[in-house]
Amino acid sequence: MPRFRRHLSLRRALVLGGLAVCLTVGAVVAVVASATPGSGVAGPILSRGTATEDVVLGNPVRKTVTRKVRIRVRGRTVTKRVKVKVKSVRTLIACSAAKPCDTAFQEVTINPGGHTGWHTHPGPTFVAVAAGEGTLYHAGLPGTGCPGHKYAPGSGFFQPSSDVHTLWNEGSVPLVVHAFYVLPPGTPNTSIRTDQPQPPNCPTIP
Repeated sequence: MPRFRRHLSLRRALVLGGLAVCLTVGAVVAVVASATPGSGVAGPILSRGTATEDVVLGNPVRKTVTRKVRIRVRGRTVTKRVKVKVKSVRTLIACSAAKPCDTAFQEVTINPGGHTGWHTHPGPTFVAVAAGEGTLYHAGLPGTGCPGHKYAPGSGFFQPSSDVHTLWNEGSVPLVVHAFYVLPPGTPNTSIRTDQPQPPNCPTIP
């Protein structure tokens, strides 16, 4: 009986191990299948650099803060706490001598009918259109629609790191854009772009 139990335990371990391998492989396949790589896109990284100046890139916001104010009432000073709205910045990335930012320049060419696929970048990105016309789509909530924004030569746009987007060339000539990336320190070229799943608000835009 002890020998039978040992064989049973071994068989059970083998079955559970095989199941774990299958689940792991299935998870990897699922991740790969959900990504949306580009089509008809080519673009070398032209140069890299480092920014050590004290710079903060962000979005302007208004926030509520509490301030102490002193007022005189009938000859005596009274301190009150009041809430006021002030201009502020929601930081996207901060650079300094202690924590420098990496920078990268890239020239991207998208053939007619091509697209970048849905993706994000690890830091803020500035894009300028050099030739052709690009159509930019953004991810959103289901049911919000998927409007495209067209950009002609000489125009450009800014993208925060949280922006899931894809750029299409829906014209008849090659689309050429120049991208300037501000990146966390140590970001390799292979990590400047991260593929993302196709968003639910754009079911017809791969």
